[in-house]
Amino acid sequence: MELYSYIIKLFDPLFFAREGISGAFSPPYLHATALNHALAWAIGKGREDQPYFMTEENGGKNSPRYKTSWIDENFYLTPARLKGSVTYFTEIVKGDGDKNIQVGYGAARINGVQVGKNEVLKAYRIYSIAPESVFEGYLYSNLPPDRFPSLIRLGSFRGLALFATGKPYKAVGHERKKYCDHPVDPLVSKVLQGTSVSMLPYPIVDQALVEDVWEIRKFRQRVFVAALPLQEKSKIEPARQSASLII
Repeated sequence: MELYSYIIKLFDPLFFAREGISGAFSPPYLHATALNHALAWAIGKGREDQPYFMTEENGGKNSPRYKTSWIDENFYLTPARLKGSVTYFTEIVKGDGDKNIQVGYGAARINGVQVGKNEVLKAYRIYSIAPESVFEGYLYSNLPPDRFPSLIRLGSFRGLALFATGKPYKAVGHERKKYCDHPVDPLVSKVLQGTSVSMLPYPIVDQALVEDVWEIRKFRQRVFVAALPLQEKSKIEPARQSASLII
């Protein structure tokens, strides 16, 4: 597999609830589950175990049936972190009947008569990440860069975003127990410690100390990227097998 950097640049505001509640602030991270499924759908490789459009019949919105975020053997996107500080875009959203953001407050009363199970009309303030925001991560791929689309859709409202890959990196070493340059999915890579980021469907880990990593050079600095499980080292073809000094 080749290893690339990638960026996600938002064209639309991006909202997704951190814990499935209304009025939530979208965290400045993108989960690998969202990214890998969005990319799979964009290249026409949708999966039956996690449909793009979800209903209660196929498990519900927050009931994934996959085991990890590595859903396709030909590519894997690590979780992404926002570049720079976060800017929020505030919107007022009408929430009646919208299962994405609706929270019940009890039955409404009109002229003393109870109407329905919940309030007739609700509005919520949600905090989306603003357009032009940029996220960064890494891509493992057996596919050439031109096989990937330039546009994908993300978030509760399927906002449009630019997807672009950088130049391929040459792995210069295979290391163990190093802090990674990117957020990590703990169900894909063995994380020893780090900062848990509360997200659906499960937390990711930032500032992660990972058991198995590849070393690359980024701006002439040593950088470590979490290796995929059972990844054949011969496919990465590192230039060497141990660390070296940078002078």
